[in-house]
Amino acid sequence: MNPRPAIAIPVRGVVVSVIASILFGAVALLGARLDGFTSEEVTAWRVVFIVLALAAVHIPRSQRREFVADAKRIVTSATRILVLLVCTTIMWFQLWVFMWGSANGRSQDVAMGYFLLPLVMVLVGRVLFRDAMSPWQRAAVIAAAVGVLAQLVSTRSVGWPVLLIAGLYPVYFALRRWFDMDTKHVFLMEALLLLIPAAFFIGTGAFVTGTAPASTPTLLVVVGLSGIAMTLYIMASTWLPLGLFGLLSYLEPVLLLAAAVALGYALGLTDIFVYGPILVALVFLIVGGARAKRGEPVTISGQAVLTTTGTVPIVLPTAAELNAK
Repeated sequence: MNPRPAIAIPVRGVVVSVIASILFGAVALLGARLDGFTSEEVTAWRVVFIVLALAAVHIPRSQRREFVADAKRIVTSATRILVLLVCTTIMWFQLWVFMWGSANGRSQDVAMGYFLLPLVMVLVGRVLFRDAMSPWQRAAVIAAAVGVLAQLVSTRSVGWPVLLIAGLYPVYFALRRWFDMDTKHVFLMEALLLLIPAAFFIGTGAFVTGTAPASTPTLLVVVGLSGIAMTLYIMASTWLPLGLFGLLSYLEPVLLLAAAVALGYALGLTDIFVYGPILVALVFLIVGGARAKRGEPVTISGQAVLTTTGTVPIVLPTAAELNAK
């Protein structure tokens, strides 16, 4: 019997993806050390560096042509303009709650939101777009439901940051897919629109209107890491097979929970019954993806979609884009 050929793993893609996840975790950790800055101001500076990272991706002429084509397609449709504005608003709140959670001792809620996000995405795909659910996905949803039930029993509530992340993000992806706007060029448009509120919060913030807070060097590190992590994550998405890239994305909520613990959140016995089933659910998704003949990340109506812990969505290439390479 001939030995099975070894599967070539793009090492640089794996390394870059892991580094990006670690950097986003560092952003969450350092976000609690930005005394003197509001969460809105920090978010505004992050937007600036995200735009710079996306602009770097669009330097090639072919990317610029595609961006212009997508822009023309959207501005000629009142419906798509409205969807773009709604998605941009959702994106601002996602970026903001990430930094607000770190600054206000709610990092564990943010982590919970990102633990639940891929599972909610599976449900959205099933309910709204009739996507098929594998046995592993069904088991993952059931396990996650046990964790959420444990949270409800122990606290009689689910934190609003959890609902904001796990509830609004699927709406964001579903709208983009429904109206054929799920490209990185549209995401750049959203980021450019976010410069409007960003300019307001920067212009009225402590960095511009008053004496720069003592934590200004930390702010520069945070926004710099955000831009670097964003660039690395986009690079990883182009270097890695879709399935492997999807599996690596599950590292991020684990790092967020670790950041919450580092910031003082004490894991208790109740948390075992909350996070334990959710971690099991993520393992089910990972195993299911690894066992699939062609591992693919979570999809909505056939479109692969992922998120980063920095609340930056990555829309993976379509089949046509991959075949064109």
